[in-house]
Amino acid sequence: MKIELRRVTYNAVLSEETSAYTADIYIDGELAFHARNQGTGGADHYRQVGRWTEAEVNDWLKANRPPVDLGRISVDHDLEIEVGNLLFRALEGRRLKRLMRTHLLIVERGQLFQYPLRKRPIETVIRAVRATNPDAIVVNDAGDDVLAQALDILRAKC
Repeated sequence: MKIELRRVTYNAVLSEETSAYTADIYIDGELAFHARNQGTGGADHYRQVGRWTEAEVNDWLKANRPPVDLGRISVDHDLEIEVGNLLFRALEGRRLKRLMRTHLLIVERGQLFQYPLRKRPIETVIRAVRATNPDAIVVNDAGDDVLAQALDILRAKC
């Protein structure tokens, strides 16, 4: 089961305790739910529009994804946790793409670093970074798999 978010709208101003957003949840390429959260600390709301029910999706996620460790407790993976992870990846992915306009992003030793371009050509900054660390992975000119790796690094810090 492939779960993805599309048409994500996020409002940082309305996000008080939780993320204020709306999104469409697609499962295996088909629209399954409309999701929203008002950002005031409540749970996500899902309106079913496809053939899957929330309970069916939760059962599948519980069986196929590891439990989530929340410090002192561990909870089963469910749709709200999955949507939270996907929302994080969508928002941070947007932020990283904006950041790549003015910075060089590098993955080194499992960490994400940024170097300001300061109107210098990106190739010059890449050569300077690779001169000191030839194993550095440049996120700017790599594919989606390297961007996903950078997002995994950011998610692990949360």
